[in-house]
Amino acid sequence: SGEKSVVPVNGVFIFIGTLPNAAFLGDAVQTTENGWIITDENMKTSTPGIFAAGDVRDTALRQVVTAAGDGARAAMSAYAYLVENQ
Repeated sequence: SGEKSVVPVNGVFIFIGTLPNAAFLGDAVQTTENGWIITDENMKTSTPGIFAAGDVRDTALRQVVTAAGDGARAAMSAYAYLVENQ
């Protein structure tokens, strides 16, 4: 509506959107019908050697703290994959 107002608050959560940005992968990994990448608990996708973490994953929570945890788990899973497939 263009109306402006001032709201006193102690904190703000910035919400940018809810669309995954994974189109660059094409059909390389399995996704939901909405484009979220499907992973297991170790961030493995349907394609060996490809891992996904954070807000692009099909997950109930999309917050920076869970994305950081996903990243740590994906990194360790990728490391294990590389060690096993040298």
